[in-house]
Amino acid sequence: MTQVLLLGSDVFIFVSSFFLSLGLFPIGIKKVAFLFLPVLIIKIALFIRLRLYKAILQFAGFPLASAIIKASTIASLLIFFIAHFPVQQPLANGFFVIDFFITTSLAGLIRFAPRYFSERWKEWGTKRILIYGAGELGDQVARKLLRSPGEYRLIGFLDDSPDKINKRLHNLPVFGPLSEMGSIFAHHRISELIIAISSTSGEAVREITRECRRHGILCRIVPSFTDMLIKDVDIKNIDISDLLKREPKDLDEPQIKRFIKGKAVMITGAGGSIGSELSRQCIHYGAKRLILIDHSEFNLYSLQEELTGKAPIRFCLMNILGNNHLEKILQEERPAILFHAAAYKHVPIVEENPAEGVINNILGTIRTSELAETYGVEKFILISTDKAVRPTSVMGASKRIAELFTQNFNVKSKTEFVAVRFGNVLGSSGSVIPKFIEQINKGGPVTVTHPEVTRYFMLISEAVQLVLQAASIGNGGEIFILNMGKPVRIAEMAEDLIYLSGRKPYKDIKIEFTGLRPGEKLYEELLLNDTEKKTQYENITIARALYVSWERLMKQISDLLKYAEQKNRKLILETIKLIVPEFIHSELEISPTEKVISLYPTGTESSYK
Repeated sequence: MTQVLLLGSDVFIFVSSFFLSLGLFPIGIKKVAFLFLPVLIIKIALFIRLRLYKAILQFAGFPLASAIIKASTIASLLIFFIAHFPVQQPLANGFFVIDFFITTSLAGLIRFAPRYFSERWKEWGTKRILIYGAGELGDQVARKLLRSPGEYRLIGFLDDSPDKINKRLHNLPVFGPLSEMGSIFAHHRISELIIAISSTSGEAVREITRECRRHGILCRIVPSFTDMLIKDVDIKNIDISDLLKREPKDLDEPQIKRFIKGKAVMITGAGGSIGSELSRQCIHYGAKRLILIDHSEFNLYSLQEELTGKAPIRFCLMNILGNNHLEKILQEERPAILFHAAAYKHVPIVEENPAEGVINNILGTIRTSELAETYGVEKFILISTDKAVRPTSVMGASKRIAELFTQNFNVKSKTEFVAVRFGNVLGSSGSVIPKFIEQINKGGPVTVTHPEVTRYFMLISEAVQLVLQAASIGNGGEIFILNMGKPVRIAEMAEDLIYLSGRKPYKDIKIEFTGLRPGEKLYEELLLNDTEKKTQYENITIARALYVSWERLMKQISDLLKYAEQKNRKLILETIKLIVPEFIHSELEISPTEKVISLYPTGTESSYK
């Protein structure tokens, strides 16, 4: 059917072209009437010979245009010779030129029109895309999109560089800086923004995402230029790690490598989120041997599957408090560095089981520390938490007591004891992010404890790099504090996750506020007071050291462990309060003088150094 319509259209074009061309010149039609039939036959024959009636017009392109020009050119030459042979008064040469252009233009028009209108029609349903970043990564993304037209239509670029604004890349405009994206979105009916700048900070990604959300625009991101080069990386949806990522400005990898390279390293709690990343990083920085300890068979198995063959590793399935297994391993392995990451960390669970939390977190630290000193460990690093600062939970208080023990034990030990304190890490077991994602996948509601609750968050890889860096500069007795950036409002994080899932907060997915759980704060702190000591690294500071009477501390800890063995909740809380006066708990009475929280009251044997 299409071929018949094309043939009919061409006949009309050929006839119209012949008479329009004649009309421009003062020649009688009777003198050239004999040419009419040959012109028609020649043109139709050439169009058939060059298969111009079998073309799929949906994909009309350069080959089809070339065939039309070729057919019209040959036809014009043949007609020229026929016209000059029998006619005493030949046609003007302009006739053939005009006929050629009319035939070529109209025949091309009817063949390319279907593709043109088809593409214009598709554009109404096509995603109109902007790329943020007109550099190397943006160029690679643009090439990928332009190679696969159809679903997407690349409109142009955004870039903050004055040298690129108002220029063109792939013949597409670089509109302007990010600050103008709102007006650009509206003017060009943008439906999607792709972030293609590897160095974009998490804070910037959050701002871009929220601006996109205000305009109902999907926002995606490209991992990195290196990934684009070494493998075919897909443009991915933004996830929460993109919103919170930070690149440590002063990460000193040579210093970390000097600290780790060629040494035997032991890690307790190696199967956990921090312990497993410590294992990977120690391999990366050239540890001579790893001794990885965990009480979870599955966690240790998973780590074994991942790391076997990458370095000499001993996988030890054990509880650090069980019998003499830990002592036997330390005696055999003699590690130079020991990272103590084994702990109970979930606030509500430890709040319900305070005895188990105290025994595991405090007694586990004491026994591991004492064995580390006995068997010549050079440096012992306690993984602590921001919940140890002015604790309101048993978990936080138990970690604060572990800090106090290691800091004061350092004074009488050849082993150097340091602690590293930081907040929540993304992707750890039981953390809020997987819970929110599960709730969103079920259709909601997403449950948040309080509208104003905030927490510090850090990527696991970033946290561990800074732990290693802090440990490398410790001389013993320090509590290092990692710069966690700005605290994140949990309700806002829930909103971001709902939006990133392609739905609207409070409309498609509800957010419900359930109230703070026992032991939880509205916000976490990283320092006990405003006094801190800076290090050579911007992202690491040192808390003010607190030294107490060793005999008194050990007597109080002994009493605490006794009450824990007895499962006496009341005495556990009261004894924690004796050791950590700034401990505030809902089950303890607060005296008027304690409403203004201070460290150890003046007059005790505590002292700062």
